[in-house]
Amino acid sequence: MLIHDKAVKKLAPADYIVIEEEHEQLKRFLDDLHDTCCQLDSLVKQGTESEKTATYRGRLSSFLFYVTELATKHFYHEEAIMLSRPNVTEEYIYFRTHKQAHEQILEKLDILVDECFSLDTQVNIAEIYHQFHKNLSDLFEEHDRAFDDPFIQSTKT
Repeated sequence: MLIHDKAVKKLAPADYIVIEEEHEQLKRFLDDLHDTCCQLDSLVKQGTESEKTATYRGRLSSFLFYVTELATKHFYHEEAIMLSRPNVTEEYIYFRTHKQAHEQILEKLDILVDECFSLDTQVNIAEIYHQFHKNLSDLFEEHDRAFDDPFIQSTKT
């Protein structure tokens, strides 16, 4: 997920620490989600998934709500860092566009959460986790390429 890792290291030290810690949290979250997908795949291969899916179904809501909280907090911090830059105001077009992208990600995340809950009775739990992991990874990587890389590059002193 951290396709802009080198650029992040060029932030001011205090900003770097905040962003790096939050990126690490998001990466750990995606890794945990991926590990869960692998565990579910193993259960399916063993033919024991029906006996153990209750645990994974129960964990799904925790995964969904936790990532929403992480993303919201990260976007808030990122926007505060942007606004602390010289000549950046809330009216600055790049800031407004970036903030709007954050809002769109949170809207898409809400849609993904709703989809996961609606699929819960229609699709096996392993498929729900796989779809959520892929969609979420794609969403964050797209944002990194479009916004975070250019923003972080602009913070070079």
